[in-house]
Amino acid sequence: MPSRHVSWVLRLGLLSLLWAALVEGRPAGLALGLVALPLTLWGSTALEPSGAPCVRPLRLAGLLCFCAGRLVRGGVDVARRALSARPLSTPGFLETRCRLPAGPARRLLQGVVGVLPGLLAVEGPGRDDRLTLHLLDIHPERAALALAQVRELERRVARVFGLPPPPRGLP
Repeated sequence: MPSRHVSWVLRLGLLSLLWAALVEGRPAGLALGLVALPLTLWGSTALEPSGAPCVRPLRLAGLLCFCAGRLVRGGVDVARRALSARPLSTPGFLETRCRLPAGPARRLLQGVVGVLPGLLAVEGPGRDDRLTLHLLDIHPERAALALAQVRELERRVARVFGLPPPPRGLP
C-alpha cells in the first residue's frame, strides 16, 4: 500500500478513536461520525501544506519505541542521582550544530531530545543551525556520550521524514 494510503488509514483510525471518545461511544454520536469522519479526513489532507514532509508511520513508531526506552533510562538515572548521598553531576551547557534541515524535523528533534538521559534542548527553533543542550553532567566522557545520543536521535528523526541521513563528522 503506498505511504499516502497508509497515512490516510492511520489518520482515519486516530480520528475515529478521538471521535468515539468525544461522543463517549453513544450510538447517535457514532452514527454522526460516519458523516463527520470522512469530511474531517478530507479536510485534514486538503489543508495540509503542499511542501509538507512525508512522515513514515513505521519509522515514527520506531522513534517512539526508541524514545520510550530512553525515557525509562533517563528516569532511572535521575532517580539514582537524586537518591545518591553525594552529588553525581556537574550540570552545564553544550553547544553543537543541528544537522537536520530547518522545519518539522528540527522541531521534532528539539522536542524529543529531552527524553535522552541527562539532556534537554534549551534553544528554540529559528536560531540558525545551533542547538544548545543542558546536560546534567558535562564531564568530557559524559558530554561525548550525550552528543553521540543526539546524533543517533538526529539519524532516527531524519528517517521518520524520509530525509537522507545527516552527514557524519560535524561537531
